[in-house]
Amino acid sequence: MSVKVKFYSLFKLNLKTSGIEYEINSSITVSDLLKKLDEDFDGYFSEKLLEGGTITPGSIILINGQNIFHIDKLNSKINDGDIVTLFPPAAGG
Repeated sequence: MSVKVKFYSLFKLNLKTSGIEYEINSSITVSDLLKKLDEDFDGYFSEKLLEGGTITPGSIILINGQNIFHIDKLNSKINDGDIVTLFPPAAGG
């Protein structure tokens, strides 16, 4: 199963990559994917995207362009060929 993960904004700048692709043997959730990303990026994504076990306000996680808040949040299923897009929390004014 192939899953593409795209990084935008500060993620792309700080990690010096626009994304990563994984070959995964079985269906996973967004939560599982974040754990895998943390293994490869030293806990970076949980630190930036999660707060108290939930998604940090202002963060955006999309599966094929659909916000996971409208699916099943961190329990949203990721399927073969899906593209997961990660945006860091937005701030400013």
